[in-house]
Amino acid sequence: MSGICGIVRFDGAAVTRVELEKMVSPAAYRGPDGITYFQDGPVGIACLSLETLRDGRGVCRPLVVREAGFVLAADARIDNRQQFVTDAQAALTDAEVILHALLEGPTLAAARLLGDFAYACWNHGQGKLTLARDAMGMRSLYYRVESNRVLFATEISQLLAISAGVSRVNEQTVARYFADMQVPGGHTFYQGIDEVRPGEEVVVNTLGAITRRLFWQADPGQRLHYADVRDYDEHFRELMCNVMRARLVTRSSLGISLSGGMDSSTAASVAGRLAEQGEDVAAIKSYRWSFALFPECDERENIYKIAARYAIPVHEIAAEETYPLVDLEAYRPHQDDPYMSIYHGYMHRAISAASADRASGMLFGFRGDLMSGEAVFDITGMLRAGLYRESRRELARLSRMYGTSRLSTIHEYVVKPAVSDLVSHRAIMAGHRLWRAGHRLTTSLLRQRVRPPGWVENRAASYVRRDFLAHVGLPARDPQDEASERWTGYASRQRYQLVTSPLASRVVQFSERLCAQYGMGFCDPWSDRRVVEFVLSCPQHIITRPRQFKRLAKRSMAGIMPTEAIYAARKVSPEPMYLHALREEARETVRALVTDSRCVAMGYVDERLLRQEFGSLISGERDDVDLWPMLSLELWLRHHWS
Repeated sequence: MSGICGIVRFDGAAVTRVELEKMVSPAAYRGPDGITYFQDGPVGIACLSLETLRDGRGVCRPLVVREAGFVLAADARIDNRQQFVTDAQAALTDAEVILHALLEGPTLAAARLLGDFAYACWNHGQGKLTLARDAMGMRSLYYRVESNRVLFATEISQLLAISAGVSRVNEQTVARYFADMQVPGGHTFYQGIDEVRPGEEVVVNTLGAITRRLFWQADPGQRLHYADVRDYDEHFRELMCNVMRARLVTRSSLGISLSGGMDSSTAASVAGRLAEQGEDVAAIKSYRWSFALFPECDERENIYKIAARYAIPVHEIAAEETYPLVDLEAYRPHQDDPYMSIYHGYMHRAISAASADRASGMLFGFRGDLMSGEAVFDITGMLRAGLYRESRRELARLSRMYGTSRLSTIHEYVVKPAVSDLVSHRAIMAGHRLWRAGHRLTTSLLRQRVRPPGWVENRAASYVRRDFLAHVGLPARDPQDEASERWTGYASRQRYQLVTSPLASRVVQFSERLCAQYGMGFCDPWSDRRVVEFVLSCPQHIITRPRQFKRLAKRSMAGIMPTEAIYAARKVSPEPMYLHALREEARETVRALVTDSRCVAMGYVDERLLRQEFGSLISGERDDVDLWPMLSLELWLRHHWS
């Protein structure tokens, strides 16, 4: 959406307009509604305003309170404005709401704010710059501390425009990227540039000292226990209505990428119901894939059930015109990072079509699966709740789903989780660490160079060089696994890891930037902090079950989404289409990317194994896209590193 950037010098020298204009230039598309500057000696800030909210709420400009010595730049949509301003102050922008919160209590402000935001606040009296980003990382913010100044910006490209000292790829980040694209928050692909993590506040003082703290983390102690299961449904229904209201405040219509599954269908149905009830919400128009050559991927039947119920216009986009890597200009990676969705061709077409229809924003349901679905099956929780008969039926369903014996199913979904819950997860991991320490001692005494594989080695594709992964100095354990240790319950730990997935954050950043390039806002109701808190506080057998997949979402939408659409909702993968694209339509492009590869030249990838992987893909021996991280990284290196 909007963008911010700025410079604070430690040596007292004045920040010039030319420097700020250089930072503005790479992200100028974020400022169609005006670019404003603030300069005061060693402090300079620029705001690029992309106004997508009604009543001017979302305008982005520097806010100055001279008596308090505050200067604030914020890109935000604040959903709980009423907690900070009176009715008489209703016309305040969301940035001004943030300023009110900071003036009331600087250390508590960020944690109290609900919504999507990123802000930078300079406190002249204390000589410190505070950077903060919303809990779910819906807006981006990066910074670089140099010997005589600190730089901050919405995009890395803005920092690169003003800093000549960034000349090396961060190879730790590259290694993490090869592990299912799971690059944790805070890490970038450029040495010397850092990211403000989701839910983090970073303070830099005039000596260049950095203090970082997470102002929000989901609370493992927060638990919901309703006597009547219908209360969970009602709670979630009311929550989704509030979450959608907050996103339907755009100054014109809102586009929605609509599939036949529950995630986007829930958002579309709630939006339709709110409008039907006479609420002052933006109208929506849907955009969907249509498949001529791959009918098994098509979801139009269910999409039109919802569209017909709420008279939602549908714009169809031919899937065969969105093949990945056929139009390389459409797959040109951004300078900030190599992440690209394999669905980028479709997203490009859908967002551009919504922009042509004069929509103010685009809505996706990206985190829906992570919040309400996936294979998080809490049989032990059902047993603890006394649901014995239902537990037996769920176990039988799991056995049929995965083709496993009854005993092995019981072991996987009852015995293993029960042992994990009974024995402290931390104690188990301490035992693993003790074993590893003994293993290292033994191998050292035997003069062997044996190293147990870490989490990145286990996840990285076969063609990634293991010596490269070994020398970059990665932690032995996945940070997500370590963070989940705070949670009690096997299923709760699984859900926490899904909800806080670093890849989900990268998808959000990529999508927000793409929408901004078309002059549009981006939103995802499933990426709301309130939804996260609710989902993590619920018993996980309430959320989903093998026989009732996405159980909570489906039950809560009764009476809002057409009943036949709820029953028919299912996840359909477009995998046949993109496998065909890589094997046939874009085969020569893929071949060119794995030939004379920069990834090979830089020592990241084994050329022989890479060619084997390419051969397996083309021959149909393998039906997966393990090559995708390498292909997107290769494109990024070729475009942005000489």
